Amino acid sequence: MNVEEYATMYRVENQHWWYVGLRNMLAASWRRHVTVPMPHVLDAGCGTGATLAAGTEDARSFGIDISPHALHYCRVRGLTRTAIASISALPFPPRSFDVALLLDVIQHQGVPDKSEPLREIHRVLVSGGILFINVPAYQWLHSSHDTAVATDHRFTKSELLSLLAENGFEPIEITYWNTLLFPPATIVRLWRKVRPPEGSDLASEPGKTSSTLFGGVLACERAVIRLAPLPFGLSIFAAARKK
Repeated sequence: MNVEEYATMYRVENQHWWYVGLRNMLAASWRRHVTVPMPHVLDAGCGTGATLAAGTEDARSFGIDISPHALHYCRVRGLTRTAIASISALPFPPRSFDVALLLDVIQHQGVPDKSEPLREIHRVLVSGGILFINVPAYQWLHSSHDTAVATDHRFTKSELLSLLAENGFEPIEITYWNTLLFPPATIVRLWRKVRPPEGSDLASEPGKTSSTLFGGVLACERAVIRLAPLPFGLSIFAAARKK
């Protein structure tokens, strides 16, 4: 990923509606599926650390990332249980963690084999451990944003389900999300194939009114997801149990 994108991520990650929405998705799913008190948690590909920081009170959390630039911002946040490491070769013994997070990581071009991180996480999770994973949806939506953040593959739900099953995980929840904003976002993404701007979608921060509106839309989606998974969207979120 471009070095500048880490600075942008750090600047917006605490308040940007998409990041806040993903953390709220994780929190809602966590309440449904994690029953271990004070679990040992691995944030694999922790980036600049906002998700890691959000979970420090309720878990014993550790973060790894391949980028020293990402880890720099984790340290700025005061996160010391972090290390530079590859998600395809985790530096931990088997059965070290109760929960693992793999949030918007395996789509990157630095992960040519999308199964390797899942095999490694399967190895370091306890039996019955929980994996939370998020990936971008639909390869035909690949745009200048994906180029800026080094995404080489966007997934379908069936692809993610196959990937989980092939690497020893049983899905217990899976849904598309960012569904209600899908039509306008699709138009923007397709236009950017014709007129690509510089940088990612994070380069221009939404105003307070837009952030409140978009955050409310995602809150409505989470209420629906409690009843049934959404059929399409810009991202796919899943919880899966190690077999």
